[in-house]
Amino acid sequence: MEEQLMHQLKRACAALRRHPRGPEGQPLPPPRGFGHILALLSREDGISQQQIAERLGIRPQSVSEAVTLLEERGYVLKEASPTDRRVTLVFLTVAGLIHAEQLAEERKLQAQRFFSVLDEAEKQQLLQLLCKVNEERGEG
Repeated sequence: MEEQLMHQLKRACAALRRHPRGPEGQPLPPPRGFGHILALLSREDGISQQQIAERLGIRPQSVSEAVTLLEERGYVLKEASPTDRRVTLVFLTVAGLIHAEQLAEERKLQAQRFFSVLDEAEKQQLLQLLCKVNEERGEG
């Protein structure tokens, strides 16, 4: 039974990791794979690259590379911290905020489609069970 549960959970996770699509099923504009950084900055704009790495559990070098690509595409700006010139702060641009909002909306629609096969009681039950599993593992 546990192996079947793990298999189905892995399949569900893989389905959720697929890249979001726009209204007509078209891929959203690049950058792909950096939505988590944009989402974090939409909540906490002007944080350091080190803080991004810590909050998202990403290697600092990977954050640096991602932020450079986001900056090249006009989604973020990098500025030296006024209190410590060794620290680089990252800020969303208007284009970055718009893209972050598009990604958030598509994630919401994706979740609605994904869980549409469940009624409200089943969704509540699944949520409670997943919370229980995650809390037991210290990830709640």
